[in-house]
Amino acid sequence: MTILFYLGWVLFFVSAVLLTILILLQESKGGGLAEAFGGVGAETFGVKAGGINKVTFLLAAIFCGSAMLIAGTWTAG
Repeated sequence: MTILFYLGWVLFFVSAVLLTILILLQESKGGGLAEAFGGVGAETFGVKAGGINKVTFLLAAIFCGSAMLIAGTWTAG
């Protein structure tokens, strides 16, 4: 159980950082952070970035799943 607990924490932190970066790079109606870096996010992911939404959803699912894993393996003691 200890291995699952620490694996949950690693997945939690890695997915949180990647999710934050990915969301900030996505182009919004107002331009967002992607335009702050000269449009690097728009050039990298393209205008019709349908795959980026799937990756965002996958990272969000990993984030939520790892949070539940941590809660399930938590032992207060």
